Amino acid sequence: MIRMEEMQVAKTRKKQYVNNISIPKEVVVEILRRVPCEELFETIKKVCMQWCSIIYSGSFAYSHVECRILKSSSFFSQYEAVVFYQIDNTRSISVSALEWQSRPFPNYPNEDLETKYMFTIDDVLQFQVPRMITVNSVNGFVCFWSRNARVHVLNPLTEEHFTTPPYTYEIRSVTPPCLAAIGFGFCQLSYEYKVVVLQEDGEGFEIKPLVFTVGTDRSWRSLKAIPDIKFGTRFEKGVYVNGVLYWYMDSCTRPRCGSNEIITSLICFNVSKEEVVTTMVPAELDIREGYESRIAQKGGNLCLVSLSYGPICSLLIKVYIADTSTDLSSFSSWKNEFNVTAPNMAYNISIKN
Repeated sequence: MIRMEEMQVAKTRKKQYVNNISIPKEVVVEILRRVPCEELFETIKKVCMQWCSIIYSGSFAYSHVECRILKSSSFFSQYEAVVFYQIDNTRSISVSALEWQSRPFPNYPNEDLETKYMFTIDDVLQFQVPRMITVNSVNGFVCFWSRNARVHVLNPLTEEHFTTPPYTYEIRSVTPPCLAAIGFGFCQLSYEYKVVVLQEDGEGFEIKPLVFTVGTDRSWRSLKAIPDIKFGTRFEKGVYVNGVLYWYMDSCTRPRCGSNEIITSLICFNVSKEEVVTTMVPAELDIREGYESRIAQKGGNLCLVSLSYGPICSLLIKVYIADTSTDLSSFSSWKNEFNVTAPNMAYNISIKN
């Protein structure tokens, strides 16, 4: 009888001990943020249901990316990029990782460039397409377009993928609509990912934004149209920076479409508010004659990269960083981050403007 009581006391103490070492959820999240992605999805998620639920939550995924960015430096020992292509005579896509082991400048031996096969997505395309267009990537997710009015979102780590239904447009003329721009962004309020399409009607006097929220929407949603504008750019890919998608596009307003006056507009789409704002880049930066300009993302900031011919067949590259996103039309909002002169690079390079 005494022995049974002792065993019961021992079990009670063991339960109390387990309860005493219970770790608060906030601490668990903070620990998991520091674990590499591969270990999270291959091992850690199998420990318990709570950890699995944390790992698959949108807020954790976003905070994990932020943590990795803060820990990284401006010099990387290894850079990985996702490479995907359509397998010949099929509707399947092969996904590989391009690995680059860094070496001291200026030479990088070819043997340090390696492509590692990851996986195959079978029959993801509706039909065989002549080419696929990479849209952009956000927080490790890759978005691409396959010329069949469908957009694909891929998670290379978990091998999960999603294909949107075809986007539709109310045709108001005999001329079919054109895809002017496309982008992939992240809503920092709802932790949702959205695909955005800017489609131009057949006459070219109206731009209709279409939005698809991954995991929520079953069809594309039409937003308020941008009237009396015509874009001179097709299939422009967006740049996502801090909750906003940007496109840098040639355009003209309806009264001027008969003239040769073309302006370059910065189209800004707020992913959370789903609002479109059009602004102008300062005239000091938007020098059209002999220049070619593109926007990009650098260190969490929007940047403008300008290419022009330099002396003695050299190529001059200027990079401007936007210090603030509140007034991108002001020259004071931009600073010249650095300039690069590449000698003997302009022989076979044609700058459109």
